[in-house]
Amino acid sequence: MHLCFAALFPLLLAFSLSAADLTTTNREALQYFFSAADPPKKPVTILSFGDSMADSYRSIAYVLMNRFAERMGVAGYSFNNYANSLLFNLTNGTQVLGPSSLWYSTYFHLPAGGGLWWTKEFSDAGILSDDAGVFYISLSRGGKFTISISTNSGPWSPLLTVDGFSSTPVGCFTNVALAPNFHRLRVDGVTGNNVILGPRLLNSRSSGINAAFTDYPGITLGQVTNVPLSIRTPIFQALAPDLLIWHMKEDGTEATRQRLIECEQWWSHALSNCSVLYIGTPYVGVDTTMTWTIDQNTVVRSVALDYHRAYMDCMTPAVSYDWMSAHGFMSDATHLNYEGSSYLAGFIWDDLGFFSLRVPHSLTIQSLGNQLRLSYGTAPNILYTLESSEDRIRWEPLFSMIGTGMMMNTNLQSTGSPRWFHLRLNPSP
Repeated sequence: MHLCFAALFPLLLAFSLSAADLTTTNREALQYFFSAADPPKKPVTILSFGDSMADSYRSIAYVLMNRFAERMGVAGYSFNNYANSLLFNLTNGTQVLGPSSLWYSTYFHLPAGGGLWWTKEFSDAGILSDDAGVFYISLSRGGKFTISISTNSGPWSPLLTVDGFSSTPVGCFTNVALAPNFHRLRVDGVTGNNVILGPRLLNSRSSGINAAFTDYPGITLGQVTNVPLSIRTPIFQALAPDLLIWHMKEDGTEATRQRLIECEQWWSHALSNCSVLYIGTPYVGVDTTMTWTIDQNTVVRSVALDYHRAYMDCMTPAVSYDWMSAHGFMSDATHLNYEGSSYLAGFIWDDLGFFSLRVPHSLTIQSLGNQLRLSYGTAPNILYTLESSEDRIRWEPLFSMIGTGMMMNTNLQSTGSPRWFHLRLNPSP
């Protein structure tokens, strides 16, 4: 008698749009992320990457990040503010800057005597963590700066002095190990003019998510790829995301394709183990008279196919711009509001199998004379289907039930010939 287990996920009905195939594809390309996230064993870094379509307060990626946090817990935060956990504070000439040839998102100019620190709303004590670090750029005008820590609202204690000088710009990361507690992080300029990209506060003992956002309104792929690889590559190697969620509003030109390919080459070199999810942009206002978004998604999906990345169709469930607007899902002619993002994130969560993360899915078998007892745990709101096969090609459903959170036992008559069994998990109808 043989036993096997596989969690299989349903497919959404797909439609063609203006003769372009924009259906969801390469779901299996997310396997690295699933392997890293389930079973829980370490912090799992999820990066939202893009323009305002990937913002940290109303986007589809924001809603997905909330769902991951609810299911898996939170291990820490990196780069831009999310959930008001990395609110930056400036003093003595420190400036917050936007995209440039040095970085494609928010970053900070830290002069000698300047200070920069991060706080969490409603928590003066800071973030539960045992590791605090800073992403920065070492460059010719750089100098020395210090890293200080405040524990449980206590005074700032300098722990490390960093040299931010380099003859050419180089992306860098440095960190300090801490005793587990609630911490705040601060950097102060000593000499030169330093460039700070953002913080990381992490509980390395947690198996929750490290939520990272490198988003900026209106940023283009050209501005991303204009940043030297000597900066981008080390920064991404240090961040080491397990899942990168890409969502931007670009056009459907060959230039967009080439810049996406540049990003793919960068990610492939910097991140040997990272799943990438491209979110296909839903309809926007100009689509009532043009094929702008269809053209963009055609290019994005083709790159996803070429590099074996997951691509999620958000046009089919969006129906049309007028439909989304009539349902109160748009905040303006381009951007979804929170309700619209939640609506589309629900399709992504179910269709790509994220609903199955860290829920019971182990199947055990026990011989009881001429019977077999199959046992498995269940989670609420998930449809469990027990299936069997004699050749592992054709699978026959034996029993289905919506999980209750309790163990399920099924007794079957032994046939005397080899059979395989697995569980199919689907969102409950």
